[in-house]
Amino acid sequence: MRIEYTREALEALRDERYHRTPALRAHTEEQALAFVNDVGYCFLFGEKGVEIPTLWGAVVGSRRAVPRSNRDPDIGRAWTWKDSLPAKGLVLYGRLLRGKPTLVSLEMLPFFYALSPNYGDLEDYLLQYEEGKLSVEAKNVYEALLNEGALATSRLRQVAGISGGGANARRFDRAIAELQEELKITKVGVSDANRWGYAYVYDLFVRRFPDVPEAAREISTDRAMATLLARYLQDVVAIEEAAAQRLFRWDPWEWERTVARMREEGVLAEDVHIEGSQGACLALASPSPSI
Repeated sequence: MRIEYTREALEALRDERYHRTPALRAHTEEQALAFVNDVGYCFLFGEKGVEIPTLWGAVVGSRRAVPRSNRDPDIGRAWTWKDSLPAKGLVLYGRLLRGKPTLVSLEMLPFFYALSPNYGDLEDYLLQYEEGKLSVEAKNVYEALLNEGALATSRLRQVAGISGGGANARRFDRAIAELQEELKITKVGVSDANRWGYAYVYDLFVRRFPDVPEAAREISTDRAMATLLARYLQDVVAIEEAAAQRLFRWDPWEWERTVARMREEGVLAEDVHIEGSQGACLALASPSPSI
């Protein structure tokens, strides 16, 4: 059966899934958590060219653009909750999908971890480093947290031997991003222990979420990919396949195998068209798939 969406009809459906309505907007931290749990994973403020739910959209309950002013009260709420929820261990927050600030529910976290290069051991990083798959800066940052425990950014720079601005600041930022994307470290809070009175506190992922590696061991790569893609399609309703592929950045052969298997199992709708799209489009055959 052919499924067709106009752009406006698609956005109206997304308004409901993204909580971009006055009735669904998040007024409290508890409602913000419920939103993240509902969508599974989302960006904080969004990214140009990327279709995905955002905490910002749920906070404002509309399609309102992110304002430039940090004094906007909705900006303040979004910023506060993206700090308080991970500080309580209720979500993961860090640079994950496309290296952008991403919030992930505890339900979805094992599926992301199953796709990481980790096995759940504190010493996992050593093999990657020996194989040239981890930078020396990332190794130093990881070992600083391994040996010292959770550290605020300013102290972490010192212990890892990457203090100062300029090139060192860029090297540190790249190391932090690298370790977050591979789910080796995670943000666990904020600190006022710097001259600006605001700094992230990091710790090792396995110390913050000790049950996730064990849960991930029961999840195959195929199941993890299919589950994450299905949840994404449940949220966005329908999307150009190329756009979805760019979001996850899986190897082409893994992407093709995942989509083919989901089609064979009847998870994906067969004939999906979005107004103005030139390439293939993806949508679920039913709203709540069983993967």
